[in-house]
Amino acid sequence: MKRSIIISVMLCGAVLFGLMARSLMAVEILTKEDFITKTVATEQLVKTADNAIILFDASFATMKAKYRDTEMTRYDIARKILEETNEYLPDLGYNIGLYSYTPWNPLYPMQRYDREKFAEALKALPTEPVFGEKQLQKALLEIDPVLEGLSGRTIVFVFTDGRYVKAPGMEPVSLGEELARKYPVCFVVVSTADDRITEKILERFASVNACSRVVPFEAFIDRPEYITGALYEVKAATDVVTTTETRIVGAKVDNVLFDFDKSDISAEYHEPLNKLGTFLKDHPASYAVIAGYADNSGGLEYNYLLSRKRAESVAEYLRNNFDIAQDRLVTLFYGVINPIADNKTKEGRRMNRRAEIAVGGLE
Repeated sequence: MKRSIIISVMLCGAVLFGLMARSLMAVEILTKEDFITKTVATEQLVKTADNAIILFDASFATMKAKYRDTEMTRYDIARKILEETNEYLPDLGYNIGLYSYTPWNPLYPMQRYDREKFAEALKALPTEPVFGEKQLQKALLEIDPVLEGLSGRTIVFVFTDGRYVKAPGMEPVSLGEELARKYPVCFVVVSTADDRITEKILERFASVNACSRVVPFEAFIDRPEYITGALYEVKAATDVVTTTETRIVGAKVDNVLFDFDKSDISAEYHEPLNKLGTFLKDHPASYAVIAGYADNSGGLEYNYLLSRKRAESVAEYLRNNFDIAQDRLVTLFYGVINPIADNKTKEGRRMNRRAEIAVGGLE
């Protein structure tokens, strides 16, 4: 488990870097250094958020279940993925806060990220899930003054099953809407919901703005790009040359470009996407990371939504035409962040209206 998690965490950077070995149809096979012992240079990365808050549900009802066919509970595996992500997270000057709820406990009150101190805070999490009332509303109320004191964009990772203690005027959705109205915040809802009612609650919660989303718990664990992709990505047009022994870990496809204000895929991209779909079917352990972008026309919220639609359009094409399962398609969306060309020119804006696609899981 440890080896697969570590490789997956770093794969987001490794795949998107463009470490090319050879070509297969329209799909370029990629290699990378052994990232277990050497992480990427931080100057090659772009922060996609300035701050991160983790709201960790420590409740027995949510996290006691076994994780798939392992002997570990959801709680155990969630702690493990956070610990190993911390071990390799590049320090790009983030402010980070770690708070458990049920009951509320500020384990690492919002502050400058320090790897060693954050590791100690993770160790302070309860050794096993605890009994208690769901306190999601309290957690959302508690982070309001925290967000007020921050500058820049904040990602809030919320581990929840969608259940909460009902109280008038204290619905999680309305509290989330208020936070999204007041602050530049995006919610990544890590869902352990086990029925359609709670799933709908979390879908509503994640619809408070265009940059928020629901990620099923298993997908969040299997594809740590959902963590790393929310916090950083590779600088546009960056190439990394390796001099050590390399290993095949993934593949990269040419960017899919979109017309102005559009998210539908032009016919010229059907052939390369068909080759990608065939490649994924031939490699059933592989998965695609699809990142959507926009030019700087329009507002911030609109461009997040448009870039999201572009990434999801590519994913939908692969699902519909090649029966690629949803859990093999990781969609990320960045709006205008990290342009590859000058938005002051018509051609530059055309190049920035794109979806970047990389394939991992070939190792």
